[in-house]
Amino acid sequence: MQKKVLVTYASKYGSTGGVADAIGKELCSKDAAADVVLIKNAGNVGSYQGVVIGSAIYMGKWMSEAVEFVKENREILRQVPVAYFLVCMTLSQPTEQNRAKALSYMDPILKAVPEIKPVGIGTFAGALDYSNLSWLNKKVLKSKGTPEGDFRDWNAIRTWAREPVYAKFVR
Repeated sequence: MQKKVLVTYASKYGSTGGVADAIGKELCSKDAAADVVLIKNAGNVGSYQGVVIGSAIYMGKWMSEAVEFVKENREILRQVPVAYFLVCMTLSQPTEQNRAKALSYMDPILKAVPEIKPVGIGTFAGALDYSNLSWLNKKVLKSKGTPEGDFRDWNAIRTWAREPVYAKFVR
């Protein structure tokens, strides 16, 4: 029987949506029925046999709507396999130090809802187009040396969706 999986995400500028779409397509290619939706459009979580929740990292943390989604749905999420992912520009330079920093962005959500034990945590570089930013955000990011460009590693995203995530969802 085909497993029904929700892939839901919070995104500031759209890069995370692209990652969520790639995860959903990979799950579908492995015979899962995946719905990919923005968190605000997620609807009834109880009708899924697995949930993948992702967020852009904004100001050093998961976006508030992603955190609230997990908190509000904690009872249902405790009963199904759950995977988390994040998308951040810190990983545009994939050093060990940056990987550790990106992974630490998950600490608040893991501590806020400790009863949910994710079957996988994906950390992915994002994409940044300065022309989509406000003047202030552009100035802040440029002052931090944040590079412009698309740094998403599509092969790594698909591999993560295929291996730790899908394998746990079908058991």
